[in-house]
Amino acid sequence: MRWFPITLPAPRRWLSALCLVCVVGAASLGASCHPMRAEAETAPSKVVYLTFDDGPNPLWTPYVLDILRREHVQATFFVLGFRAQKYPWLVRRIHREGHEIGNHGYYHTYIVDQNQRWVEAQVRRADAAIEAACGVRPMYFRPPGGILNPNNVRAVRKLGHPIAMWTVDTNDWRATKAQPIVRVVERDTRPGSIILMHDGIDTSSRYTVQALPQVIHYLKQHGYTFAILPEHYRGTRLGVPTAQGRPTQAKRAAHSAH
Repeated sequence: MRWFPITLPAPRRWLSALCLVCVVGAASLGASCHPMRAEAETAPSKVVYLTFDDGPNPLWTPYVLDILRREHVQATFFVLGFRAQKYPWLVRRIHREGHEIGNHGYYHTYIVDQNQRWVEAQVRRADAAIEAACGVRPMYFRPPGGILNPNNVRAVRKLGHPIAMWTVDTNDWRATKAQPIVRVVERDTRPGSIILMHDGIDTSSRYTVQALPQVIHYLKQHGYTFAILPEHYRGTRLGVPTAQGRPTQAKRAAHSAH
């Protein structure tokens, strides 16, 4: 598999690319799970995007939602299709409380190992599960593990989904305490950062829940505001993959409990 490195532009130009101007009228991809969005013309310069993967999880997702509601923060949740089907009330709550819902595949299967037909079928299946749960179709797709190849990109784009990666990886999926999660955010966050966390891992999302209020308070104290991902993004992908090649055995094991 050959990777094509992506070079991020200067933060100010990259932020402009993220916060594209929202135009009046229906989005070209149809309805999506985005009740409220920040528009480029009014968005503050220090905006960040909190994202949560692998849910919904009946144990940890409600805690994450409670914290976000208390702090008046919006985020983007990349949900797994089989979990949307199993816990539709959580998907509805995410949508009802103004958060973005993205497609993270039906199962947490690394698509780099699969052919194009399989990828398309699984993305469609997850779309259908999410739409059945909250009534609208997700816009963005995020591959499990952030691992994909050019054939995967073509398969996903064929279905109309921009690909949303991240720029700050908290590595909370392997956390054993909250403080390292907070330190990564403090060290690596810049204007326009897409921050990756997980609400769907039984063993470690408890530390995400513990870290989240500290993360939000730190970012607010440093002048950051929060938004869901841009509505009218026209490129191929946001952010960059921080895991390249194939998933490690540790990462496979951590997600096998899904």
